[in-house]
Amino acid sequence: MLTFFVLVFSMNTVTFESWKAVVHTMSEEFNPLRPTVDPVRHDAPASLMTKSITGLNLSYLESLLSRQLKQMPLFQGAEVYRRADTVVISLPASLMFERKKAVLAPDAARAMRQLAGALVQIRNRMQVTAHTDGAPVSNGLFRSNWELSMTRARVVAGALADSGYLQPITVLGYADTRNAELSQSLSTQSRIEWAERIDIVLINERRGQSAYDIF
Repeated sequence: MLTFFVLVFSMNTVTFESWKAVVHTMSEEFNPLRPTVDPVRHDAPASLMTKSITGLNLSYLESLLSRQLKQMPLFQGAEVYRRADTVVISLPASLMFERKKAVLAPDAARAMRQLAGALVQIRNRMQVTAHTDGAPVSNGLFRSNWELSMTRARVVAGALADSGYLQPITVLGYADTRNAELSQSLSTQSRIEWAERIDIVLINERRGQSAYDIF
């Protein structure tokens, strides 16, 4: 019997303590004299939320890369130009790959090593984007131009990384969806040739610092 009363008392003690905490909380919440706080939302300006550090001046970068590509025999047919807040190195895919394939030619691998030596010293963020024409892939190696373009972009990014460019590279495959960006001044034959291309895009934002940076 004594054990029973001890058990009942202990249970009542726990219940009382829990109830006291609930009563205290309710009295605090519903006390009319309790000061109230009205939260006010402060939206940060979009410019602060998306602020990034600017990379190397794009006009200078365009001039610098144009001069350096002229020293690479394989890339004599490449184009370097400004597009919005980027500088684009546009390389015809025929300089690097066989038709509708993604194995880098030996000469292209050597040229990539030279190009990586120039890019490793530039602190701008970089993308590698690959484009194709609209002709279907019929060799059985890829299921679509989407897969072909993504594979080529990854191969080029990998070649740059193997050649010493160790910073992050964004890789994109566009298939034939961006061919409207080709210059309207190009002849029909030139547009066909340039449809399959690799674009190395340098963005007007600075990437992380590297031991190889000189700009």
